Amino acid sequence: MFPVNPNATTIGGEKCYPSVGALSGKVGGVLVFTPPAHTEKVVREAVAAGIRRIWIQQGAASPAALRFCADNKLPAVTKQCILMYAEPVASFHAFHRWVKRLFGGLPR
Repeated sequence: MFPVNPNATTIGGEKCYPSVGALSGKVGGVLVFTPPAHTEKVVREAVAAGIRRIWIQQGAASPAALRFCADNKLPAVTKQCILMYAEPVASFHAFHRWVKRLFGGLPR
């Protein structure tokens, strides 16, 4: 995982990249945690960098970003919180995940 933020050089002691396009090497996907007004730009940068697996964190989606994903047939995950899926799942996220699994609400 590589942090990307145009306003930081490090995050949590890790090198931070100014944009998705500045990442080096093969990147399998992006997790977008931005205000909705910035999400479409990040998704476009990801696609330009050859990244097609997109996770738009719950609350980060914008109509323009969702339209761009649909128009480009990107298998974007939306309306989901990554903390329910990224191991280790803990706290109330574990309970919420269990409830979603019980009632068939987990994405496949």
